[in-house]
Amino acid sequence: MNGEHSDGQLSDTYLDNIIKQLEISDGSQATACVRSVFVRNDAGTFLKKLDERVKHYDNEIEKLCNFQYQSFVKAFHELLQVRKDTTSMKNELVKNNQMMQGAGQSLAKKTEALIKEYHRQSNIQQTIDVLSQAFPVFETYRKLQECMEEKKLYPALKLLEQLETKHLVLVKEHRWSELIQNNIAKFRNQIRNESHNELKNFLENVATYSDKIGKSAFAQAAVRLDIDRRYYTLEEDRKKEQPADGSADLALINMNITELIDFSPIYKSLHINLFLNCKEEFSKHYQREKQKQAPVIMDVPPKMHESFDAFKKYLQRVTGFFIVEDHVMNTTEGLIDQRFYYELCERATQQLLAVLRRAVLTSYNPELMLDMKIVVVLFCAAIKESGFPVTPLLDVLMELRESYQQLLLTQWNQRFKEILTKDNYTPMVIEDETKYQLLLRQFPLRIEATEKLPFPRSLPYSESVPKLFLEIKDFAAVCAKFAKGLNVSKTEIDDMIRKPTNLLLTKTLKMSLVELTAAESEAQLNFSQLVQICINTLHLENAMPYLEDYIVALVHGSTKQLGLRLQGASMLKDIRSLVEDCIRDKLNDKIDQCLDIASYDWMMQESSGVSSDYISTTIQFLENTFRAFTHLPTELSQTTCLSACKHISMSLTSILLSSDVKAISFGALEQMSLDLMQCEIFASKINFGNSDSETLLLCFQDLRQLLDLIMDRQWTDFIDNYGNPESPYARVNPHTALTVVEKLREGLKRPLLLKFNRPAMEKENIKLLENVANRLRGLINGLS
Repeated sequence: MNGEHSDGQLSDTYLDNIIKQLEISDGSQATACVRSVFVRNDAGTFLKKLDERVKHYDNEIEKLCNFQYQSFVKAFHELLQVRKDTTSMKNELVKNNQMMQGAGQSLAKKTEALIKEYHRQSNIQQTIDVLSQAFPVFETYRKLQECMEEKKLYPALKLLEQLETKHLVLVKEHRWSELIQNNIAKFRNQIRNESHNELKNFLENVATYSDKIGKSAFAQAAVRLDIDRRYYTLEEDRKKEQPADGSADLALINMNITELIDFSPIYKSLHINLFLNCKEEFSKHYQREKQKQAPVIMDVPPKMHESFDAFKKYLQRVTGFFIVEDHVMNTTEGLIDQRFYYELCERATQQLLAVLRRAVLTSYNPELMLDMKIVVVLFCAAIKESGFPVTPLLDVLMELRESYQQLLLTQWNQRFKEILTKDNYTPMVIEDETKYQLLLRQFPLRIEATEKLPFPRSLPYSESVPKLFLEIKDFAAVCAKFAKGLNVSKTEIDDMIRKPTNLLLTKTLKMSLVELTAAESEAQLNFSQLVQICINTLHLENAMPYLEDYIVALVHGSTKQLGLRLQGASMLKDIRSLVEDCIRDKLNDKIDQCLDIASYDWMMQESSGVSSDYISTTIQFLENTFRAFTHLPTELSQTTCLSACKHISMSLTSILLSSDVKAISFGALEQMSLDLMQCEIFASKINFGNSDSETLLLCFQDLRQLLDLIMDRQWTDFIDNYGNPESPYARVNPHTALTVVEKLREGLKRPLLLKFNRPAMEKENIKLLENVANRLRGLINGLS
């Protein structure tokens, strides 16, 4: 029981909570509440409790209505009273509305009149405002027309800007503003065209003053490089000048480019086109005009290469043109750029290179070429300041240097030939000490062997030696002049002097000496002159160190510096070797001339007992000749004597073995032996330095052994010991001996000899010679 009661209480409490929840909710939970009631099977209880709650609220409503009823009745009576007042008010409002409608119609008429008057006043004010805006437009437009008529471009441009950006904006709705706007475009074109005309005038002005600007730049560069004023002034200007006080040069040096040319037109034109938004177009127009003007400036005047002043003026004009262009580039923004400037420079460089090369090729005067070099150096120094690339132009200077040196070589070739032709090739004679000291200043080579000789003093060399030495020094000095003003090192200067000097020695002087000593030379030098030339080359070679010191002093200002050796010494050795050959040839020719007069009687019975006349003449000639060898080097004297002795021996042998000689007698051989003995005596007497007479005697040994063998009839000894170097006849050739034996045998058969000789002896000799001939043939066959 207690359990059932407890469950009933819980169910009632739950249902009460459900009803409370439904009362306070907005109806969204009704479905869930009803579902929970049916789930619990409390629907009957729920409906009972729901009816009880409804009855409870009905009782509450009734109580509330009973409590407020008196107040409701009172309020209703008050509402009836208000209805009466409302009807009265409505009637009053209708009456008042009618009165307001009448007054409003009158007010509307007056208001409409007022509005019309306002519109009229507004139109008048608008007209006044428009006219006040138009008057500045018209006034500005009038001023603009006046400026255009007076060609005041910059003020006109200002007015144009004001008119376009300030005034016309306010009146753009008016049709007449379109006319002004159209005219503005015309004014713009007119201003742009006028700026182009001013540019044209400016460029013409530049062309006019380019010469003077370049001349000023040359003068400034000359001051920096310490170059004489004649290289930047023209000859006609120097003639017109009053006695030089330096004022003209000072004014030229201190001259500023802005003093000669007014750059304001170009600045103004650039500024105008900048306002017109035509800067790029103006820049292109300027560049086109410059490209047209550059060829005119670079054009070579007629006969420029024939006039040094025309050459200077041309380079000054080019310099001025590019200085102006550089100034414009640096003082304006965007008118020209580095690319255009360098392109202009590149085209100009090609033209200048052609001009300079032509000037180099057409110049045949070294002094003029030096002047041209200095002007080109000035040009490079002056135009380099404007950023012009001068490296290719400096390369042309190297070409000019080569042409200059070649021209000098040609001139010195003529000088050398003249000196060598006029020389008498006899030892130079100095009359007194004064002249000797003067000679030493010109040719500082001292010869100890002649220092103590009295005056007049004879020197071993001839007059051409000091003259040639002076000419070589002058050549080196003239070559050194080319380096003046060039920014080169001491090594390069030394190279500029030493290379052409070596060419002068190894080619020019060598060729002159070779031509002089040639067999077909017009001079046709004799033997003594050739000997003198040999002596001259020796002393000129000894003087080479003084030339080297002179070149070092030219470059470094002191002889203490070391320098490369000249090639003159080796060249002179070669020439001396050539002259020695000529001396030997001349000597041999003279010996041949003496021997040609030999007329041996090959069938003589016995010798004359003395040497032949032609041998005596030859020996006497050689003795006189060898006396001239005093100043020759010992080796040369020895080789010359040796050559002469060999030639005599070979000539005598050739005479003996000549095919023209068919028969020989023993008497003729005895005569040749006497002649050979005379030659041997001469050779034994010769003494040059440490020369050995035995060496000279060896030249005659071949012929001597042959003659001794035949005359002493030592055939057995010769044949048995043939090939033995210790044999007294080791130098005899079997073929040669056979030839002489056969000629002797033929001689014995001649009737003339038979007439004077005894037949028995003659037969014996013939038989002996035949036996010798057979043995020699056997020896020869055995050797083969």
